[in-house]
Amino acid sequence: MRSRLCLIVCALLAAPTLVLAQAASEPQAAAEPVRQLVVYVMPYYSAGDTFAAAPKVAVDPQFDALLASTDVADIRKARDAIAASPDLVSPETMMVLAIRLYDVGLRDDAVFWFYAGRDRFLTMEAVLDMRSLRFARQADAVASFVDALGGAMDGYAMCDIARHQEREDRAIAWVAAHPYKVLGYADLPAQSEDRNAALANAVGKLREMSAHNQQLLARPEVQAQLADARKRTQADARFCWK
Repeated sequence: MRSRLCLIVCALLAAPTLVLAQAASEPQAAAEPVRQLVVYVMPYYSAGDTFAAAPKVAVDPQFDALLASTDVADIRKARDAIAASPDLVSPETMMVLAIRLYDVGLRDDAVFWFYAGRDRFLTMEAVLDMRSLRFARQADAVASFVDALGGAMDGYAMCDIARHQEREDRAIAWVAAHPYKVLGYADLPAQSEDRNAALANAVGKLREMSAHNQQLLARPEVQAQLADARKRTQADARFCWK
């Protein structure tokens, strides 16, 4: 049975215009630029009450204080520390990093870390036996983050289709180059005996989906559908501001 996260992500990767078209059918108020991501995934993240207020963060004691800061320098420090030593950084931590990067205006970095966190978890699902109760809370949390952030992250990334594809591919390459270290822990139940093969297969599937997405978005009729959906949802006004 496919997980809730896979169902969300597979729909997003394989049919981005369908997702946007479905959203476009909903009535839209006058658009305002989305400058803060108001996300609540308890107990990991709770947005501040106002734009300037600090959020509550509880994903990793090593990074919580930096990620909860309202100082852009601290958010950069968290980003750089995670990039320098990513082997044991959880997908939830990467999701929170993406939120905070978005909030301080570093949206290109935010999109990359969102995609990287999402893809890291998808490889985790492919390698480990996520039916174990020990993974249930984490799986629900990451699915909630993807559900809450996906619209804004793709809304901004799709301001430029070519750059969107570059971010997707760069995130997949990063996940392949930096496999999540816990995938090799013998005490964690695995889907199969050959964890390396399962990981390689998962990365291959991510690349296949990305290539399919690229081919889809290269079609003029799909580009027209996407442009129409973005117009009706006022996506450019909400996400393509400078």
